[in-house]
Amino acid sequence: MSKTFLEFLNLQKSAINLIKEEQFKEAISNLETAKTIFPNKIDRIGHWLSGIYCIQNNKEKALSELKEVLNKGSYWNPAILKNDTDLSIIQDSEEFAEIIHKSGKLYNFHKRNSSSVLHTVGNDESETTITALHWKNSNALDFSEQIVTDNLKERYLFSFVQSSQLFSNGCYHWDDYDVAKTDIERPHSKSNKSNIIFGASQGADTAIKMYFELNSNYDTVIALVPTLSNLDTMEEKLKKHQKTKVKLVIITGDKDYFYHNVMEALPVFEKYKIPCKLIVIEGMGHTIPDNFEELLEENIK
Repeated sequence: MSKTFLEFLNLQKSAINLIKEEQFKEAISNLETAKTIFPNKIDRIGHWLSGIYCIQNNKEKALSELKEVLNKGSYWNPAILKNDTDLSIIQDSEEFAEIIHKSGKLYNFHKRNSSSVLHTVGNDESETTITALHWKNSNALDFSEQIVTDNLKERYLFSFVQSSQLFSNGCYHWDDYDVAKTDIERPHSKSNKSNIIFGASQGADTAIKMYFELNSNYDTVIALVPTLSNLDTMEEKLKKHQKTKVKLVIITGDKDYFYHNVMEALPVFEKYKIPCKLIVIEGMGHTIPDNFEELLEENIK
């Protein structure tokens, strides 16, 4: 049975904790085992292992881990490796430069050939279809595994749209809104029953903009931990909207590093007479709340 993205996140948390506790041998052992369990995440696992070996001043093993990733056909956005200070002891070497060169070629190839993907999950007979937009630097499948419980799968049909904008291996973003809009509006992501749009983080920002498009037919937008980093751009959408009935729900946490952006956006929503239901979860950061299923169902009604 293939392991899920949630199990991979648990592995990541465990590795981080072991490294903080300087239990490097156990961290390395767990990550080596993970290579066979999560082969599609080999780029991240190899990167983490390389970082551990750098901490131990083992340049040869650090470089070997990165080479192994490339030999298995995976790659990174070169900026990820070049900007990682944990790899500083190998970044001036010729071998590292060659790794960056090879990874860059693979990255550029996949970036040129990247296209939007639709991943559907749930009940095809449901009267409620939810268009869902993933986090920045995530993908449709991983996001669906974070969001859709068995209960939600039985009650609703989710259309997870994956951006065509590649950030790194298996990771996509919504930086260019015009491209994002085209991806979301493609025929494969449309349905006469689709009346809710939902997103997380940058996907939440994109969902809000899509909701206020002049030709939008979404009844509700649910924004989970939005960044609202470009409020001026967002305001351009808000001032032109023609919706007679608006249902905007924002779910965030008071420890989210974008929380202050949300609070600054509230007067803007009020300025354009846009009612906003704000749900602030005490102590929560930039993540999915434990009671997300309950919150989603409560705000779909």
